Amino acid sequence: MLNELYELSKSLEHYGLLQSTTHPNVNNVGKGYCLLVEIDKDGVPQEVRLLPKEETGMLWRHSKGNHNSFPAIRVQKPLLAATESAKVSKAKWEEAELSVKVSYLTTLDFGAINTECLDIKISDWSLNEFSGIMDTQEPKLAALRQLVYVFPVKAECTNFNKMLADLLYQKIVSSNNKAEVDFIKELLIGRLDEKTGKYVAGCMTYYDVYETANFANLVTSLETQRALINLLNCDNESNTEFKDQTAVSSLSGKRCEAVSDKYPNPNIPLLGLTYLYSKKSDTPCLTRYRLSGVEAFQTGKNEVKAINDAIAFLTDKDRENKSWQAMSDSNRDKPNLLLAYLPDDPQNDAYLAQILGDPSDYESEDEFREEGESAFDALCQQVLGNMESVIRKNPLTKINLIMLETLDPGRKQVVYENILTAKQFRNNLLMWSEAAQNQSNIRVRVRDKKKIVEYKPICPGPNDICQLLKINYTRSGSLKPMKHSAVSLHDIYRLYMPKENSIASDYDFLCSVVSRVVEKTAQMLGDVGNQLVLEYALSSTKESHSRARRVMLSVSLIAILLWRLGVRKESYMHEAPFNVGQFLQLSDMLHKEYCVQVRNSGNKKATLPSQLMGNEMLVIASENPVEGLNRLRDRMKIYLAWANTATGEGAGLAKWILARYGEVSAKIAANDLPEQFNAAEQAQVLLGYLASIPYDKKGEKEEKTNG
Repeated sequence: MLNELYELSKSLEHYGLLQSTTHPNVNNVGKGYCLLVEIDKDGVPQEVRLLPKEETGMLWRHSKGNHNSFPAIRVQKPLLAATESAKVSKAKWEEAELSVKVSYLTTLDFGAINTECLDIKISDWSLNEFSGIMDTQEPKLAALRQLVYVFPVKAECTNFNKMLADLLYQKIVSSNNKAEVDFIKELLIGRLDEKTGKYVAGCMTYYDVYETANFANLVTSLETQRALINLLNCDNESNTEFKDQTAVSSLSGKRCEAVSDKYPNPNIPLLGLTYLYSKKSDTPCLTRYRLSGVEAFQTGKNEVKAINDAIAFLTDKDRENKSWQAMSDSNRDKPNLLLAYLPDDPQNDAYLAQILGDPSDYESEDEFREEGESAFDALCQQVLGNMESVIRKNPLTKINLIMLETLDPGRKQVVYENILTAKQFRNNLLMWSEAAQNQSNIRVRVRDKKKIVEYKPICPGPNDICQLLKINYTRSGSLKPMKHSAVSLHDIYRLYMPKENSIASDYDFLCSVVSRVVEKTAQMLGDVGNQLVLEYALSSTKESHSRARRVMLSVSLIAILLWRLGVRKESYMHEAPFNVGQFLQLSDMLHKEYCVQVRNSGNKKATLPSQLMGNEMLVIASENPVEGLNRLRDRMKIYLAWANTATGEGAGLAKWILARYGEVSAKIAANDLPEQFNAAEQAQVLLGYLASIPYDKKGEKEEKTNG
């Protein structure tokens, strides 16, 4: 991954896009509750408020690894002495109402300060790092300059803790926020660590200036963070301490100033804190060659900084869906990070990451209902439109795709990577869009209050395929999410972005994927087809809408796979497998009509069998068509006898079904019916079972007149 990111950094530099936006010692604070403390120009805390987890995650901090953090400081020991901590037990606190909790805290002795709590201070290392701030007149650093100037050093900790404790007392008295009171309790008296027998707090605090009107931007602001990074980078460039530490870079092959301390650890979306390179300093296979830490993989200091800046560029919030997006993993529940970019035009506004990850999310679900596959088509237009000038200049320009996963908090790895030419990428998108239309008229209707919502086929992307094939569908209609997808990420992208569209070279692979897709989705497709005949539309529930969407994604995926195998709808709609599915649907319709007219005496609101006869034979007929149709023939006799003799009201639909039986049977008879269908033919049976059969109302009126 470092090689690809190094090339990206060179590209960004070439186009003047490589901004100094990162510094190895400046990172974001982790998500979690945090107490913001505002300090005035005299160093006295004046205001506190609890920050939500999301807001905390957007704050910056300056630190040396996990040490010397500022202005974010985790207070490990309670502010008050252990004698006060012992007054409130864990059980009593958890059972108490808010008013009782306030009472517990206000009766504590706030003068009993814990002299061992020395966490709230600015370290000598931080003061040395911030020395440039005290000399600069940069207005964006004015708030931080005041905070550094008044913040307590180690000798002043106890006095500051006393002032903070008094402020927290005032906050407790006026607070009606349970989460805030719980957090202040942890900061004041902590909780008992049973292993050590001591009280611990572990509360994150953050510090800013109180006189907000006096500054253009506060310490918490992004402007302060950027100005600090710029200042620190300028100081590093002028620092000659490590200039003589040179090495031949493993990335460029050139001798340059070496990384002397550690590689950056950027906080990347979805992945969190990420170590670009990390090795234990005492790894035997390295120490025997006198290599440890960064010496085991030597690179240039400026090269690594450029890589860090390149990551910041790619994963900037404004470039979500353009160069990065969340992507499902085929073997885990946690999402991966998908990175996609054009090295020849890294700032391109094409939604590359989205179309390579989750294109169906480009529009809202309401728009899906109205326009079906327009989401994918619209996204194709957006992407190819923005790439048009790049492709025109060089059709072989590259598109880099990298997928990163989290192994554990300290390790991230590349789970998938690919390099596509722009021409190949364009052709694959157009092929995928065309292939998704390789299905007949299939719709799923869902009741939504007083109206019927009609779902049309949805063109799936890699994320949809991965999620769809992680679900097991049962005969009861329920679903069971699984950790593993039936098709791996590598196979999904082999299907979505093939190197070449060759049936001969991909035939076995495509047949294998069709088999797994049919195995995963057949039960769901059959259940929904049965329910649509029984009730016309799925019930008005959130799960029904989700199921309808999954069915439409499945239909499109099957259509794409058949298209890739050279099986086109213009042909398969006249062949035996598809018409076996149509025959089964007609059998469901006949069974239902018989139950309504004969068993229920024309009462359309009376109960019906939960499973109709065509659906009952679907599994058998889709695998062994001869056996399935023979069994169905025996079941149909009573219903056919009624349909042939039915007269009067309600007979019209029965006569129409008989006429369609004749047409479908003729198509089946015109083809050789094998003893067993293969996976692609089973997929066609499912499409035939779901495809609508034209209902000729004129024909029904004629039947009624003749009757």
